[in-house]
Amino acid sequence: MLLIDLPSEIIKDLNNQEKWRLDVDYGLDAKHEFFFTWASFIETTEYQIIDEEETRAEFIELEGKNVLLPVPRTHNPYINLIRLIKSDDERSVTLFLHDRTHKEWFQDPDRGARFGYLAIADRYPSKEYNFYLANYYHFCFLVGSDYQTAQQILKSKSQ
Repeated sequence: MLLIDLPSEIIKDLNNQEKWRLDVDYGLDAKHEFFFTWASFIETTEYQIIDEEETRAEFIELEGKNVLLPVPRTHNPYINLIRLIKSDDERSVTLFLHDRTHKEWFQDPDRGARFGYLAIADRYPSKEYNFYLANYYHFCFLVGSDYQTAQQILKSKSQ
């Protein structure tokens, strides 16, 4: 699934700041969270997607689920799923992710595997378009088996 394939009515709806808001903490400043709207990540003109924009978000498929995360699409090839937890009714998913976009931070797999992201995404209420839309995206420390999974990912990517 691609954003460009969504009808303009859905793009307009996603840009509704009263309905779809984001709580984001990229971990760059541990003292502050930021509240965004999807308009910040879906670059549009008249509710039409500007496809050339590299900073635009794009769907990423994780365990068969299309998820829209508040990161530039250039991050998607570097994002690895650590763990996905579905709600019983599958209306939301909780994701533990590892993003290796800034490779220089992850030279040491033991240290780099500690840093991840926690995302919570809700299913978009459409029968025709099945995707999840993040509403929470925060830096987190990976521990236990999540840390071990991230270590394995980093070691396999460095080979």
